[in-house]
Amino acid sequence: MTTPAEARIRFADPALPVAVLAVAAVVSALYAPALTWAVTGGLAGYALSGSV
Repeated sequence: MTTPAEARIRFADPALPVAVLAVAAVVSALYAPALTWAVTGGLAGYALSGSV
């Protein structure tokens, strides 16, 4: 059985979020050209829609 203090320590440990962000960074680096064009296209669409 876990005490509330032990559960709080386990949930506050930043290891899992850091690992998830590291994996996301590697995956996004592999898809950098596609992501670049997607962001550029999104910004162009926003600018051309008259929202700016």
